[in-house]
Amino acid sequence: MSSRRIFARPARFAAIAPYVWMVLFFLVPFAFVLKISLSQTAIAQPPYEPVFDLAAGWGALRAAFAALSIDNFKLLVSDDLYVFAYVRSLTVAVTATALLLLIGYPIAYGMARLPRRWQAVAMVLVIVPFWTSFLIRIYAWINILQHDGLLNRILLALHLVSQPVVWLSTDTAMYIGIVYSYLPFMILPLYATLAKMEPVLEEAASDLGAPPWQVFWLVTFPLSLPGVGAGVLLCFIPIVG
Repeated sequence: MSSRRIFARPARFAAIAPYVWMVLFFLVPFAFVLKISLSQTAIAQPPYEPVFDLAAGWGALRAAFAALSIDNFKLLVSDDLYVFAYVRSLTVAVTATALLLLIGYPIAYGMARLPRRWQAVAMVLVIVPFWTSFLIRIYAWINILQHDGLLNRILLALHLVSQPVVWLSTDTAMYIGIVYSYLPFMILPLYATLAKMEPVLEEAASDLGAPPWQVFWLVTFPLSLPGVGAGVLLCFIPIVG
């Protein structure tokens, strides 16, 4: 048996394994959720009907499929409460993602321009928040933003405000928490893209007479769009949720 055949099977298995993983742990659970969304609640076990009983034969399966309906989806678009909640979620997600991009891009750009030995240090500083529980970090921000918290004490000490500002239970506090929590997810893919960019491309644009702002918009930013897209998706999708 040739060496090519010996290594062919493990290679094929390695290529198929991710698809098997996605089918078992994404598509199958998604199919269950889709079936529940098309079913009706019932005070029984199982709590949704119709129930697919494979042992009951093809006729029972056809009857179960016929009992599925889109009534739940009709309710979502007919009730103003749900419509407002979805529109509000999209608005918050778009605004927070835009803020993350505005803050994360300069940080990633600066990291990519650091000397090699300092880039690893900057990467660690970005990842450090993941070492602490998400819930603990949010509680820390609650303590900072509360009426007698650190932020108000600093503002009062600097005489920037005459009385404590209300931060908690406001959109400002919400955006602060979201931006702080998801900023590493924006920085990391941007940094990965910018760090791989060839500096000679920017140097060539400068040698041809392009000012710095034009070099950025015509060379750097277009080449970093894959990182921008990855960072936007990594932040926008969970924020909507």
